[in-house]
Amino acid sequence: MKQKLLLYLSNGSHSGNVPIAATLAWLCKDKNLLFDNYYDSYHQGGHFGGGDARELKQGQLTGGTVPADRHFEEFYFLLLNFDVFIVCFKETIFLSAIRNLKIPLMAHSDRVNDLYKRVFDSLDTPLPRDIVMIGSQFERALSGLEAYLYPEIYYRRAIGVPDSVPHEDLADLYQEGSRILCFYVDKNVIARLKQRGYEVEVVDQLNTTDDYLSVTGRSAKRWIDKTRGWILGDPTLISHWLPTACEEDLIAVYSVPQEKILSELGDLIASRGNVVYGRQYGDQDFFELSKLNQCLQVIDPCRPPFQSSKHVEYTWQTDQNQEGFYGPEYSDEELRQFAREGRILISLMFWSGMIREIANFYNLMDLFIMSKLRCGLVLTAQSYEYMMHAPVELLITPLERGGVYPLVEPVLGSCGVGVGIESCMTKNRLRENLEDALTRILRKVKDERYLPRGWWTAMDTNLEKLDRRRQPKPVQFIKYPPYLQIRFHAKDKTYETNPDNENGNRIHDIKKQTIQKVKQGMQKAGLAKYFLPYRPYEFYEAGSMDKDIIETAKAAGLQYMFTKAGFHSYPEVKYRDEEFIALNYTAGQWDGWTPFETINDISDLRQSEKVLLRRNRPGWIVSTIDSCLWTFSGEFWKRGNELYKIAQFCSQGGASQKLINVKPFTVARYARIIAEESV
Repeated sequence: MKQKLLLYLSNGSHSGNVPIAATLAWLCKDKNLLFDNYYDSYHQGGHFGGGDARELKQGQLTGGTVPADRHFEEFYFLLLNFDVFIVCFKETIFLSAIRNLKIPLMAHSDRVNDLYKRVFDSLDTPLPRDIVMIGSQFERALSGLEAYLYPEIYYRRAIGVPDSVPHEDLADLYQEGSRILCFYVDKNVIARLKQRGYEVEVVDQLNTTDDYLSVTGRSAKRWIDKTRGWILGDPTLISHWLPTACEEDLIAVYSVPQEKILSELGDLIASRGNVVYGRQYGDQDFFELSKLNQCLQVIDPCRPPFQSSKHVEYTWQTDQNQEGFYGPEYSDEELRQFAREGRILISLMFWSGMIREIANFYNLMDLFIMSKLRCGLVLTAQSYEYMMHAPVELLITPLERGGVYPLVEPVLGSCGVGVGIESCMTKNRLRENLEDALTRILRKVKDERYLPRGWWTAMDTNLEKLDRRRQPKPVQFIKYPPYLQIRFHAKDKTYETNPDNENGNRIHDIKKQTIQKVKQGMQKAGLAKYFLPYRPYEFYEAGSMDKDIIETAKAAGLQYMFTKAGFHSYPEVKYRDEEFIALNYTAGQWDGWTPFETINDISDLRQSEKVLLRRNRPGWIVSTIDSCLWTFSGEFWKRGNELYKIAQFCSQGGASQKLINVKPFTVARYARIIAEESV
């Protein structure tokens, strides 16, 4: 029997989405239904790497484009796998599909009272007496604040409405004995409610010093007894991920920048769960969360289009692939011969382990198929849980039948259930996370031959500051466009406060306008592309290998890893025993932010090829591709051709055609042979 799913569809601009979705979420919980939502939005498909969401356009915050991320196909996938009840407020992008497929609607209305009555009646449930009214019109400093108020509705089992609800709708929902609980509702609205005879209780109001931190902090403390974890991010993100937040009892917290709330509520955040859902404001968030023993599972709106896909039971048919992912590409004797000949193996690892990054898989699978690239695909447990179906299923589908098997090897990413700075976490927590990830993956793939054996880390060493001589220079020449970089230290505007006096405010505004005009002038003149701010960790490098990290990975059942220690030097085995081996990365750039060591251009690989071939000794070229910067739908149209050239370079043996393209597991075997035989 199919699971029952209630799906709420609406336009992303509707101010009532959060209160309606929170109401439907608790109703579904009580009725043993799954709950999901989808909001029509404009999507630019780009990569959100952090910063103040208020400075960006809505399309930059809402994830992948509808066609590229297969929103309609995923909608049909839900219809096939669940018994779906659709609740639609006003219009939806799926309305034509719904009508053509003759799918009945549980409720379709442009009136909130009518919508609620139809849904509650369909589920044979009386309307609650308590009504929670939340503010919906906030100043820019608190724009979207209503997204963080879902716990006030969900845990009270109340009807949620925005303060913009028409009087007629509210009157229709109000019953004898009802009361209206107000959160951040305008005082004029409260006065009108009282004049009309409603029983009103003001639970929380904004004061002049309130910001995201103070408001979400109060909510976190109010509901801490219900909390099992956290979701950290901007209002657009929270409103889209409300179904998961409610289902998993995650309380949303936020500040600008997010470091503030991680500091203010550090003890509280550390006390619940081991994975924080959300997205970073800056790379410092990864470090601060890791110090709290939390990793981050990065999410975006509509990546995937429907969060309920994680509840689909989907099993791989793997009988035809007897060797799993680890059949020998080359025998030990062949690898020994390569070592004697001084051959160089080459492999890339595509970091795509966050929930939002399953959107990469469509373009990545095309890339692997067309180039026949042998490589690693870095995943976490949630990668499998949210998408066992195609395109991930192509990992076990033979190349001659349209898949990518046996070209691609899954590698376990970072903490296994999220990304973190591994060196900042306790080893017990890190081990728990890795073991949990492998257990969850095995639950999905059913067969140990398909479990990851390799480990990709974000930062498994301490960071050490570069001496002055080796620090990045303010003017740099690079081997790819725009060829010249002029570097500067960006000022974080979020820490600025306006002067209190009128004259100070005027000066502040003049400075702001002047800077804006200079920026616009540089853009018009085509000069802006040459100016690049320093990244947070450009003045640092990876430290030495941490043996405790090695023991943690071994204890979890992993067999090899690539460490950030010894980056950009000659190939070197950093650790080896009978059960485990750790190797260094040998190509790419130190990026100064996560994931720190990556390929930025094909010239990075060409440079490593020249250096290692000239050395005339066996070794390897290995580095990371940060997939979302290349294969998110909005990025792919800008950089897809460059990525294809990188893949071809590897699969065709480099510029020299002397390199041997293999999967990471084979590189680990080769390194062991080189080390054991002292070649």
